[in-house]
Amino acid sequence: MEFIINQEILGQGSLFYQEEDAFSGVNKIAKKVMHDVELVFGDAPQATMDRTKLGKTAVLYGTVGHSPMLQELEEKKLVDLSEVTGKREVFLFKVVDRPFEGVEKALVIAGSDKRGTIYGLFHLSELMGVSPLVDWADVKPKRKASLSLSGDLTYVSKEPSVRYRGFFINDEWPAFGNWTMKRFGGFNAEMYEHIFELLLRMKGNYMWPAMWSARFFDEGPGLANAELADEYGVVMGASHHEPALRYGEEYKYLRGKDSKYGDAWNFVSNREGITKFWEDGLKRGGKFENVITVGMRGEQDTSIMGKESTLADNIEYLRDVIQTQNKLIEENVNPNLSEVPRMLALYKEVEPFFYGDENTPGLMNSEELEDVILMLCDDNHGNLRTLPTEEMRSHSGGYGMYYHFDYHGGPVSYEWINSSYLPKVWEQMTMAYDFGVRDLWIVNVGDVATQEFPLSYFMDLAYDFDKWGTNAINSTELYTRQWMERQFDGVFTEEDKEKVFELLTGYTKIAHKRRPEAMHANVYHPVNYKETDHTLEQIDYLLNIAEELYEKVDKEDFSTYFSLVYYPAVGNLNLQKMWLLTTKNHYDAKLRKMEANKLSEQIKGCFKKDRELVEQFHTIDDGKWFGMGLSEHIGFIHWNEEEAQYPILMNVLPANKPRMVVTIDGTERFCEGPEWHDNKLYLNDFLQPDIEEASFTISSVSDLDAEYEITCETKWLTCSKTSGSLDGKEKTKEDIDVKIDRSAMNGETEGRIVVKMSIGTCEIIVNATNEDFSEYPKMTFVDTNGYISIEAEHFSQRKDTTNQQGDINRFKVLEGYGKTRSAVKAFPTTSYYTAGDDAPYLEYQFVVQEAGNYELEFYMQPSNPVAKDNTIYCGIQVNTDDINIENVLPEGYRVGGDDWAEGVLDNIHKHVSKINCKEGLNTLRIHAVSPGFVLEKLVIYPDGKKPANSYLGPTETYFVGK
Repeated sequence: MEFIINQEILGQGSLFYQEEDAFSGVNKIAKKVMHDVELVFGDAPQATMDRTKLGKTAVLYGTVGHSPMLQELEEKKLVDLSEVTGKREVFLFKVVDRPFEGVEKALVIAGSDKRGTIYGLFHLSELMGVSPLVDWADVKPKRKASLSLSGDLTYVSKEPSVRYRGFFINDEWPAFGNWTMKRFGGFNAEMYEHIFELLLRMKGNYMWPAMWSARFFDEGPGLANAELADEYGVVMGASHHEPALRYGEEYKYLRGKDSKYGDAWNFVSNREGITKFWEDGLKRGGKFENVITVGMRGEQDTSIMGKESTLADNIEYLRDVIQTQNKLIEENVNPNLSEVPRMLALYKEVEPFFYGDENTPGLMNSEELEDVILMLCDDNHGNLRTLPTEEMRSHSGGYGMYYHFDYHGGPVSYEWINSSYLPKVWEQMTMAYDFGVRDLWIVNVGDVATQEFPLSYFMDLAYDFDKWGTNAINSTELYTRQWMERQFDGVFTEEDKEKVFELLTGYTKIAHKRRPEAMHANVYHPVNYKETDHTLEQIDYLLNIAEELYEKVDKEDFSTYFSLVYYPAVGNLNLQKMWLLTTKNHYDAKLRKMEANKLSEQIKGCFKKDRELVEQFHTIDDGKWFGMGLSEHIGFIHWNEEEAQYPILMNVLPANKPRMVVTIDGTERFCEGPEWHDNKLYLNDFLQPDIEEASFTISSVSDLDAEYEITCETKWLTCSKTSGSLDGKEKTKEDIDVKIDRSAMNGETEGRIVVKMSIGTCEIIVNATNEDFSEYPKMTFVDTNGYISIEAEHFSQRKDTTNQQGDINRFKVLEGYGKTRSAVKAFPTTSYYTAGDDAPYLEYQFVVQEAGNYELEFYMQPSNPVAKDNTIYCGIQVNTDDINIENVLPEGYRVGGDDWAEGVLDNIHKHVSKINCKEGLNTLRIHAVSPGFVLEKLVIYPDGKKPANSYLGPTETYFVGK
């Protein structure tokens, strides 16, 4: 017989059995699950401590060591608690028959510890179809008639992959701060009740609270925040500059000339006061479950010692600090220091203090750091910094990672709405795990709001790495579909869910190309390769989907759709559109096109839409999200919002004659037609054999009626129009499509199109090829127009190798990754390879018309080196030449430098190598050498003849079989 929950069952006595011995936090979570049952079935279940009041069906939950009921069931041989005893955060989920008199069927949830039981209870919610965002984002579950579980069900959850998993509320003003002040009156326990529930439903266990202006241990009020966290089993931590359970803002309030803590955040000049400050923090908070941050940084997230200090000075300063903190922890928390979870963040300037240099030993392997989790960090923009070497991985405390979905700092802050891309998160965090970073993962989510999508992924990846990690390559689309299903089951049709999927993946991909805060008028090229127009087409397609769903969604599900999908997607896309239109506006104005004036009005419309979106976000659900949209997000020119530049609109005054200008789309070529100027233009699109259609545009330069006439005597070319007129007001341009019929070329390779305008004539020379390249193997790229552009996944051959352990070394394609199509990366990600020996490689084939020197340009994910030597190597081999081992990072590269800053803003690193090619067919091999090499695109061109400038790089050129 199955275990069933339905309305009939809910009316037959109490469903949930509570024990007096249960943790109070577990019972509180059970009440939340009971509310979930009510949301799903329409009736609220009852709970009882009296077994005789249970119905025929019951849910029995408890924690091993805190549950006489579980012990009794084990004695009756109904459950085997050994399956969970001694494990970390594990639960047993088992259906049993007749556990007590009067109960015919029961679901037993047995947790190995407090969090195990809580995860088990929330697992029941998940089986009912309840989203982890049910409370936070008011995601309403689909109503059901019943829930059935197999009568012989036995399920034991796995231990979480990462020991401590959580998020950091940060950079919380003006958004989160205004939100919590208006809704809850402060950074108090009433607010943290929702945050902790969100964390636990996501199977997290660890968090850093808001700290810009907040004092977690004081504002509960008092210890209420900490007591609530402890009750729920939430392990509290603190950021990289808040040691010994003291939050940064506290010292500001307690310091002073007469304070026992002194008036200087300086361990040399104010040793006694700072030590007392830490001691009191440990006395106050040490009784709760924490990961205690050790170390010391300067106030307001700065370095601790002045610029005049040496590396050795800083290392000894930090060593002294940690020794003092360890002693305080022994005295005030636990005399057995190894039992106290501690963490040192190797953040910014602390990283070199850990490693030292060739003359100065760092803190690595020091006794002060024994059993301390060493928390490594990304570069604040989602790219990992150094990772543990094989030798370092034996460190007793293990390693953590501090990752960012939000950042307040250089080169440009990003705090407004989600701009994180799941394939990037997967690629970076799986590498962290592969390198042994498995003890602590924390992600900066800023204000939380709009970050729910990537946060869900980050938490699920940390909880179940086996399911979503390295062996689940290219699984982010599957994850996105499952996440979408959890939020919108029963809300949208299957067809509309596919549109939600397109919207989620589409807007995050565009944000991955350039974060909204970092957008400006000079990012994308206005015309080359049509990259601006193509991006605008993608944006308009996605905006139309968003609006279509906006109109369809029911009123009761509107705020969920708006807050989780519509607002972050449309906010992002609309802002990107505004800047792309500005790019076009500036370019058209320089050509004096009247179209620039129309673009100005469209830009104003986008700006107005931006303001309206924020206002609507603040007013839905009676102001539930008020404040969450307040972060500045337009036109950063520094790391912060000061001097931010909004779009500058360019308008043109009309010429006093009916002038026009012809432009070749995708290029910077233009002509107005006077015969005493060069009135020839060249259209070269058809030099690529796979291109069947190209275009040019005729635009007004005045607001006077002007006619044009197009003639083409080339039989194998046709134009979409042969004549027309523009008025320079409503009709400011005409796009003319040109089609080619190669079957009619009869050996010709040059055609002509003549555009006759009111004050001149423009002649368009059309260059084309009808050459048959089938003599070359499939996937051979052919240079027909001065350069070759190759998406990295389009290799002709992949060569795998085997390492000493018998594992396969292989380049794999990361689908959807990067700015254009995808990327390739060598696995295992931790390996260093020897090119020509154990290194896997990719082979590309290409044809050039002339022998000589060429440049090979790599477009790569902006990875940082995993080792402190600041290098990423790969092997490059052309034909039978020697393999050149090259560092693809520029000389002197460092995180925080100019090259790094350009890379994180552009989300790409570029590297140019000199190669020698022979006439005709060439073979290029790219060998893996260093970890972190992720290749997205290759561009090959004659030495010194770089293709036209662009942001995304030249679009992929022709290859055999395309």
